[in-house]
Amino acid sequence: MNALDPDDARPPYLQVAAVIRALIDRGELGPGTKLPKHEELVSTYGVSLGTVKRALGRLQDEGLIVSRRGEGAFVRSGPPAGRTADPNADMRREIDDLARRLAIVERRLDQER
Repeated sequence: MNALDPDDARPPYLQVAAVIRALIDRGELGPGTKLPKHEELVSTYGVSLGTVKRALGRLQDEGLIVSRRGEGAFVRSGPPAGRTADPNADMRREIDDLARRLAIVERRLDQER
């Protein structure tokens, strides 16, 4: 797996999710493949357990992985739910996420005035 890019402006959880997503998209992590344990991902990427959980939650929300309590996380065997062939879909999701976060900051600033 790849290390995170310290110059990448995205939050670490999005970077971890992007690396794992790319491995899945390239077929390096095929359908049914068990992902490394949380602790291994923490060590590999040098991030917190919360960051790993958030990244995997993002991938699960995208329909790329499934988690089974007590067993771990696996690459989805069937076609991902809601996955699009649009190569810019991930970027659009990240822009939407940033826009939501910006709106929260703006509301807080307005409240402080």
